[in-house]
Amino acid sequence: MSAAGARRVNRLLARLFQEPELLAQLRTDRERFLEEAGLSVQECAALRDGSFGALERIGVHPVLRMHYQMAVNPELANHVTIRDFLPRLREERWHG
Repeated sequence: MSAAGARRVNRLLARLFQEPELLAQLRTDRERFLEEAGLSVQECAALRDGSFGALERIGVHPVLRMHYQMAVNPELANHVTIRDFLPRLREERWHG
């Protein structure tokens, strides 16, 4: 993954919780969201997959991985703490 591609994806994911309309679009029509984002096929596939491993492979920052998980699974925010997130990230890194 190129550094420019990783920056582009990270900027997009950072905007999700700053721009409610962008977050709503992701939640209601993920394919349109991906199409309009202008991402590569590989980046789109990783965002569709959504796993920490797939997001890591395209250079998504660890905090933005957690944010993306909460964006696509809003109920997750009720169950995830940083204490839970870090072990899960480590486990997927070694097994994913």
